[in-house]
Amino acid sequence: MITERMQIQAVADKLAGLPAKVKAGELSEPWATCWRVLESSNGTTNQALLEALKDEPERERIVGAILSARPGYSPQYPSLKDIAEDLPPIEWLWPGWIPRGMLTIFGAAPGSGKSFTVLDWSWRIIHNKGFPDHKPIPKPGCNVLYVDAEMVPQILNERATNYQIDRQKLFIMMPKVGEMVDFAEGAYRDQLIEMVASLQPELVIIDSLSSIHSRGQNNVEDVRELLGFLTQVAVTFRTGMVLIHHIRKPGGSDQQMLQRDLSMEDLSGSGHIIAMARVVIGMHVVQTGPEFDPNGPRKMKVLKTNLGPYEKPLGFEFAPLHPSGVFLKWTDKPAAHYQEPTKTDNCVEWLEGLLSEGPMTPKEIISKAGDEGFSRASVFRAREQLGTRIRNTGGRKSPENEWELVNRDDEEDSDE
Repeated sequence: MITERMQIQAVADKLAGLPAKVKAGELSEPWATCWRVLESSNGTTNQALLEALKDEPERERIVGAILSARPGYSPQYPSLKDIAEDLPPIEWLWPGWIPRGMLTIFGAAPGSGKSFTVLDWSWRIIHNKGFPDHKPIPKPGCNVLYVDAEMVPQILNERATNYQIDRQKLFIMMPKVGEMVDFAEGAYRDQLIEMVASLQPELVIIDSLSSIHSRGQNNVEDVRELLGFLTQVAVTFRTGMVLIHHIRKPGGSDQQMLQRDLSMEDLSGSGHIIAMARVVIGMHVVQTGPEFDPNGPRKMKVLKTNLGPYEKPLGFEFAPLHPSGVFLKWTDKPAAHYQEPTKTDNCVEWLEGLLSEGPMTPKEIISKAGDEGFSRASVFRAREQLGTRIRNTGGRKSPENEWELVNRDDEEDSDE
């Protein structure tokens, strides 16, 4: 398999009398004809080529390509070692979560709090509050640029005011009146480049992918071109670039979307979106009780990274602010998802309540358990699960033995 350039070079070498680097059978037309003419020609080879190609519509281009090739030329390709010194190092805005000079995708269902979350990150950068996992802010007090393609600046302003963010360091890119931000157009690309060049923001937030491109997000060519532009902005200005993204709508309710524990396959649009991002972050609402609460705790985790080990997931809850608004209260131990109680779980709760009224013999307990629908085996499994919370008042085989509930304070003292 050889390219057209390789075939042109082979014919040019043949014309100059140099050793052949390819076999005649590897050549395709019209280069195979040129090769045969050079092998059989007894006269001026240039003239022979022109004569052999007299019926070829592109004769001048073909002969010109051969004559312009440098005989004996072999292209030189740089190795990784050759270019290594000119490569910038991998740098982080938020280590493990947001790299500089690369694209970060932040995906979640509508209404899960993506915009609120990135505003919290902005507050931390501007006011040097440290990131949610306690990592330090590398350049505190720097600007943040928010591309509000969804055109609701009043919401952003209200939240920023409640958060007491220095709004002089939070800049918004808005579309012209009557238009939408469209990075398929040169004017909006130029606007972003000029704002980033002037403001030198630590973080650029694009809210959101579905709102910044008139050509959609399913066509590979369109997506590659758009994300390539955003990545180039991040590379040029060494800034963090977070692109907010939505998930595919699965079958079921909006509630199911909010609490869906995401994988990369859940993010909507072409798979090339994920391929071009170096880090992908996902977030969902954690159901912590029998009834789903849309204001419940969130869990955020790295779904993909090409830059090192995966960070441990983080969680947050909405804490009220005075006089209005909410604040994100972060934790490195996200809330656990609610599990429907098992038969043993229910028996544990029943047994604990029963013995809180006073000690009782195992025989009496088993009799009462039957009335509640619990078997003898369930009672003993519940006792085992309660562990040191229950003790025997006598010998285990004594007919006078009773099970007694231990107060939690007494239990802690016995452990000491």
